[in-house]
Amino acid sequence: MTTCGPVTKSLLLLAVVVALTGQGSAVPHKPFECCERVSIKQITETIVDYMVQKKNKPCVNAVIFQTESGRLYCCKRDEPWVMRKVRELEGTKRAALASTPSLL
Repeated sequence: MTTCGPVTKSLLLLAVVVALTGQGSAVPHKPFECCERVSIKQITETIVDYMVQKKNKPCVNAVIFQTESGRLYCCKRDEPWVMRKVRELEGTKRAALASTPSLL
């Protein structure tokens, strides 16, 4: 059995978000469109990825964290713990990319 690396998980999350937001307005209730509210409460679950959402009414500025369980959390971007976690995840992604062998 193979496991997905952080880059693969990031691409999968992006594909899911794009698919869900690209469905159009004909669907009355979507499981996740965008963050309309944010929380300042720190997440206790293990965070595996994130995405930055820019304000575009009704969506607000937010960082969307994905946990190991697949849950998505909308968090306030300028919270100190949010910025630390984003830097940590970016460092993990860079390290994973640096350790990936080149195809050339």
